Amino acid sequence: MTTEFDRRAMNDLALVEERQEREGERFEDGGTQQTADADDSVPSADEERVWLAQMQEPDRVMKAARAVHLTGAIDSVRLVEAASALFRAEPKLGACYHFEDIGLVRRFRAEPAVEILRAEGVHEACGLICERQNRAFDAEREPALRVLVILLPDAVVIGALLHRIAFETASVDTVLANIARIMDGRAPTWPEARAGLDLAAPSERPAPIAGIRTPCPAPLIRCGEGEPDHRPRAQVFQTTLDESALGAARDRMAVFSVTAAAFARLVLDLGGREAIDLRLPAGLQSEGAADPKTSVVMIEQRHSQAEIADKVSAVLSGRAGETPREDGAIRPLIAVAHRPAASDWFAVKGVTARCLPLPHPDEAAELRLSIGFDADRPGAIDIELATGPFVSRFAGGFLIERLVDRLIGQEATGLSLKTAATRSTEEAPEAVASSLAERPTSLSSTSIESLILAEFREALGEASMGPDDDFFDFGGHSLIATRIIGRLQGEHGIELRFNDLFSYPTAAGLARQATVMVAAEPETASQPRPSTMAAPLSLAQASLWKAYSAFGFGEIFNLPFALEFLQPVDERVFERAFLDILERHTGLRTLFLLEGEEVRQHVVPMAELSRYRWFWTSEDSVGVERHDEAGHHFDLSRALPLRLRFLRDPATGRQTLSFLFHHIVLDEWSVNLMMDELTIAYRARAEGKTPHFATTPRPFHEFAEAQAAAGIDERDVRYWTERLKDAPQGPPLARLNTASDQAEDSSPAGGWVEIKPSQTVCEGLYAVSKANSASLFNTVYATIAAALAKLGNLDDLVIGTSASGRTDHSFFDTVGYFTTVVAHRLHFDADLTIGTLIEQAKLTVNESMPHTHIPIDIVEEALGIAPGRDHLFGVFIQIHAKNKLNGALRAADGGEIEFRQVDPERHESLLGLQFEVMEETIGGRRSIRVLMSYRADQYGPDLVEAVSRTTGEMFERFAEPDASGVRLQDS
Repeated sequence: MTTEFDRRAMNDLALVEERQEREGERFEDGGTQQTADADDSVPSADEERVWLAQMQEPDRVMKAARAVHLTGAIDSVRLVEAASALFRAEPKLGACYHFEDIGLVRRFRAEPAVEILRAEGVHEACGLICERQNRAFDAEREPALRVLVILLPDAVVIGALLHRIAFETASVDTVLANIARIMDGRAPTWPEARAGLDLAAPSERPAPIAGIRTPCPAPLIRCGEGEPDHRPRAQVFQTTLDESALGAARDRMAVFSVTAAAFARLVLDLGGREAIDLRLPAGLQSEGAADPKTSVVMIEQRHSQAEIADKVSAVLSGRAGETPREDGAIRPLIAVAHRPAASDWFAVKGVTARCLPLPHPDEAAELRLSIGFDADRPGAIDIELATGPFVSRFAGGFLIERLVDRLIGQEATGLSLKTAATRSTEEAPEAVASSLAERPTSLSSTSIESLILAEFREALGEASMGPDDDFFDFGGHSLIATRIIGRLQGEHGIELRFNDLFSYPTAAGLARQATVMVAAEPETASQPRPSTMAAPLSLAQASLWKAYSAFGFGEIFNLPFALEFLQPVDERVFERAFLDILERHTGLRTLFLLEGEEVRQHVVPMAELSRYRWFWTSEDSVGVERHDEAGHHFDLSRALPLRLRFLRDPATGRQTLSFLFHHIVLDEWSVNLMMDELTIAYRARAEGKTPHFATTPRPFHEFAEAQAAAGIDERDVRYWTERLKDAPQGPPLARLNTASDQAEDSSPAGGWVEIKPSQTVCEGLYAVSKANSASLFNTVYATIAAALAKLGNLDDLVIGTSASGRTDHSFFDTVGYFTTVVAHRLHFDADLTIGTLIEQAKLTVNESMPHTHIPIDIVEEALGIAPGRDHLFGVFIQIHAKNKLNGALRAADGGEIEFRQVDPERHESLLGLQFEVMEETIGGRRSIRVLMSYRADQYGPDLVEAVSRTTGEMFERFAEPDASGVRLQDS
């Protein structure tokens, strides 16, 4: 078991190797280890060709990778023993290569490369393997094979990295299969040596597939170890379908043929080429077999999907071979392979093996689809799509989603595997539309699970997530949940409640809670409409404008971000990159004008943008202090609602960017969108190119226009008034503010303090969240509420918080101010436990989500509360989950320009008592800190100290083991 490994492996490995060297290997099946000739130092012609290709292209990744997830009766020490024994069984796998002065390449034997690592989960383990796969290969120091044994808390991942230089000796599957054989007491087996293989670079690369390439490829899964590597990276996407979604037939060759045909037809439809090459296996064999036999056939636009399926079936059955390339044309190449179940070749008694998805960076085909079947999961079809290093990071998820949609559509129209030959691909659009209308009866739970998992992977950026992986373990939070639930409903007709995601946070569990909706006409808010580039304020903007007016149109809604750059940044390139952002997002170049009694927003055309100054270099800013810039007074009727000013520290020479925005055009969701796009734009402009983005966002003013046209639904207002009527108003701890504490005036100017729980307490808060199927925000929200209730002896508390306000998924990629402020009410009694309070907070917040586009001022007006500075609530809590103001830009030479957020200075507090929860990950460890700001006219020094101390103590209570059952009054 892994615990046994933790105790023994490090100390025992040397002894294990010494014993094996002395005694040799003996196997239960009577075989013995056949040691190859260790003195055979002359490499083959194939090895020399691969060595030369690697020397000529040092950045080329020529290592194949495979990873297997192992559970059950795992003897980790024996696993390491078996891996070490493999190198003795076939020394060529551990060989390095040296170029001698006389001009010859020589092979020499190196130490077995068995690396023992630890990881917290599968995604981190895959990251470790990928990071090593993408390291530059040093043939003199690095053996051809490296085996990684990665210990997880409750499982083991074994990974193998095999350089192409050893492919004539073995495949990566053969390596892992032989490790399993040795573990199971059987002798390893080796394929016959293969000569004359084309193991080096092909003489000509296939033509690119139109529409999926990017000049800004995203990095592969990264584990954080070692120096960052800026080379283009491949990616991999994985999903699972239920065989029943494809029709009545259960023959694997038929399933493979129809799936491969649907994929080829999809690429033809999207790529716009007259023909493509399709590489297929000659039978359902391992894609990593030692001697994979494949055939390449030409697929043309004139071929229907049924005709393509016939071609695939003919190749698989041996009835047809490769298409002769008489025309000499270079066409795009896609590959479809059979992926056998891990249990077919990694067989160890008492151990369950599962393949993990890894990219194929040295694959000639830009797209490689693998189709697999697992006897342990009857009816399941595993589909894995690997994209090449220059394919857009958005393309893989899009393509696999469209493939699933096509396959599901076949069932809804009666296009089963048995009848595929009689139907034409031209019917595909109608098939998809029909499937949406019939999904309540035709969409299987496995298909829903696949769609949910695809959304999880895309939103969280975790291609290795599996159907049983927890959304929150991979960094999920409520904003991401909003995006996922909105996309599932808007694009797939799958309806989920927020509480479902919190209670069933895996794709597999969530699929069982889903309701599939009958397709309907899109709502008015989703319809693009003619725009005059001027619009009323959105509901959220109008609410903010009321508060802005109440505070005298001052600086209270300034967002004074600041970024410190750790390496020099080209300020003019940065300016040009941000111009690209301004062109994409009209909301950032908007003026706000009073027209009669109404404030309206007017978009500044790009042709007129030069009239407005918004950017200053560090040379322009000599003598300017960041503090002064943060306090700039915006005149939103005359100037853009943003200011970018570079400052330079005269002592260190480092550049700092004052990144100032008015809140009326930017929310937290938008900050992350903007930083992602800015990273793409900067790299492109640094290289003298025009940036290319995967999506085209809808303008924010269209959202405001549609919201105004739709009006306010009184049912939403009634939802809030029924819950907040007769609620206590004002500062909840006002009676504790002693006369000596009172401020002399009613200025909102106040201060802030930081509450920083220890690492142990942070881990405890994450643990109690997981135990109660709650998010970290739910738990922290309940903890702060409990502290205030204890301090003020409260039985009823109203708390304000922010909600995304993005009710229309077509605006998910739009930068703007959508966020609304809402209020929730918690009740306390003598028998309330920590667990039931967390549950109350979770249910209260999550059940309100469909109504959170209604801002608090509309609710307050309905309750008869006069507008002004003060709200129905006197406490506000919000979480800032992993924003992207810490990261790196990419320079023209490929180097990184790192930046980190500088905490803004705080001078004023809009609300009586505000808690900003900062969730951070430092060195792989999750932690939180809380910034508590307050108004001096409501909270004096003694009361501030009491609130801070009690909140810190309550964090410690909530983080204790078995805290859920503890009564609050005993805390």
